Amino acid sequence: MDKIRFILIVCLLSSAVFLTEARTIKDFFISEPGNVLPLISQRTRMDMIDYFNAGRMADVKNNLGKSSRFNKVTDDYMSIRVSGSSTVEMLLMPISKKDTVIITITTVELPAKDSRVAVYDTEWKPVETKRYFKPATMKNFVFIPKGDKTKKETVLAAIDFPIISYTIDADSRTIVARHGLEQYMSEEDFKKIKPYLRDSIPYTRKRHTFTPRN
Repeated sequence: MDKIRFILIVCLLSSAVFLTEARTIKDFFISEPGNVLPLISQRTRMDMIDYFNAGRMADVKNNLGKSSRFNKVTDDYMSIRVSGSSTVEMLLMPISKKDTVIITITTVELPAKDSRVAVYDTEWKPVETKRYFKPATMKNFVFIPKGDKTKKETVLAAIDFPIISYTIDADSRTIVARHGLEQYMSEEDFKKIKPYLRDSIPYTRKRHTFTPRN
């Protein structure tokens, strides 16, 4: 009897380990308590997953009565169009054989895109974001072509309200930063500094930290 009981316990533990290891971004999408996805109820998220598993990227009604839908879903990445002006991206990033963190990027269009990056453990408890992500600054975007006498400080001084958005490249599993200066600066002012601006900044992953590439 004790032997049978022991075998059953081992089987249950093995199943638990398998289920833990097999969790995908879809599982964490459903379990998110509402800090990242307050406009989509857990019941609605489950419906979205059911539609997706059936081969449909269906529109669903969020808590405001507006449409939400998946943009893209893989085992470790998800992009959700929460509303007409907001998007949430989530990426699973293993940091050891046993531990994984969830990187989330919430982007709002005002109309220029502005993003908030946050990091959570697999229980959706916030962890220190700067351990895994270094924000870009306008200094990363500004460059002076060789032979040009314009000073970098002059270009930076013309930018009084920097707006930076982030997206996750689902194929390379990295992050890309983009500025939104053209959306709020006057056409004349933006034209003056455009030759000295990079459109986007790709990130590199150094160990477990995403850092803007110089």
